Amino acid sequence: MYKNSRLIEPVSMIVLTGGPCSGKSSSLAYLTERLSDNGFMVFVIPETATLITNSGIDRRKMNKSKQVVMYEEAILDMQLAFEETSQQTVTRIFTERKKIILLDRGIMDIKAFMPDDDFRAILKKKRLTEVRLRDRYNGVIHLVTAAEGAPAFYTGENNSARIETPEEARIIDQKIRESWLGHPHFKIIDNSTDFEGKIARTFSAISHFLGLPAPLQISEKFLVKNVRHEKLPTHQIIHMEQMYLRSKNKNEEIRIRKRGQNRAYLYFLSRKTLVEEEELITEQEYLNLTKLIDPKTDVIEKERICFLWSNQYCELDTYTGKYEGVIILKIEPVETTGDSANMQIPPFIDIEDNITGNLYYNERSMAMKQKKRT
Repeated sequence: MYKNSRLIEPVSMIVLTGGPCSGKSSSLAYLTERLSDNGFMVFVIPETATLITNSGIDRRKMNKSKQVVMYEEAILDMQLAFEETSQQTVTRIFTERKKIILLDRGIMDIKAFMPDDDFRAILKKKRLTEVRLRDRYNGVIHLVTAAEGAPAFYTGENNSARIETPEEARIIDQKIRESWLGHPHFKIIDNSTDFEGKIARTFSAISHFLGLPAPLQISEKFLVKNVRHEKLPTHQIIHMEQMYLRSKNKNEEIRIRKRGQNRAYLYFLSRKTLVEEEELITEQEYLNLTKLIDPKTDVIEKERICFLWSNQYCELDTYTGKYEGVIILKIEPVETTGDSANMQIPPFIDIEDNITGNLYYNERSMAMKQKKRT
């Protein structure tokens, strides 16, 4: 029997997002069946924009920017209501079951369909922060539109609300990817395989988020010599503080993280043995847990720049403290096989060395007090 743990979320929320005709809706039946086979109760929240459009509130009838802003604000309100009501309801009713909510789009998708200033104005009006809205989900999977890589399969037949041309779909797809930049668990699934392979890779990514057995994705790590910051594409800058706590189990790793931007932070507690479990905690809980830091370790502090390059999700970490000046680039390949042969290093970053698998640059190892910077 599944037992609630302080280290397991009462219900996980996974977002399926992507450009028009990316396969989100078509994937849900397969994902629901596979997750059910793994003992999860699966709940699905459909795409809010499609529900609104099919009810007669059609964006195609709007010719004023103010109307579009009100339309997107309505989507945000409904999305929040769906998510929070669903979370609370299934948590109360099914207290001892493993649960997951799959969402056909998440709140940050809204940002891709309106000017940044209007999006920020809505958040300010509702006293919300972008960090908290973006990072509220356990994982985000971006399915690339069929218009990019599989144009023969781009169609509007299965969604009457779809109004975009293939070129418009590609532009929207890119904007949506950029809207989710900075999320700690973000995965891009492209059209390099047939659709059956695409949804299989999607399930593998979800399995990784949930700690289920799945093919490991091998991220490549590189020690960076130089970065031409003026060449960076659209990106998000995240400030991170990380500590390792004492544990009675020598095979267990307990870590707390402070993560955020623009003075808005979220706090995480994770425990890793064979798999890693993670939960959101409050600021006060975080401050209390800092007193349990392993005395053999130092605090790790860094600034992370998140960006996309050739469909790859890239994280560029610049360390402070005893590792002042150390810069590490991590690239997550599109394929779950992690084929580094197809990996593309951004041309504005000069690499000193490939440090994938180098234990010296494992962050638990870097935190050890006796380590000296070379």
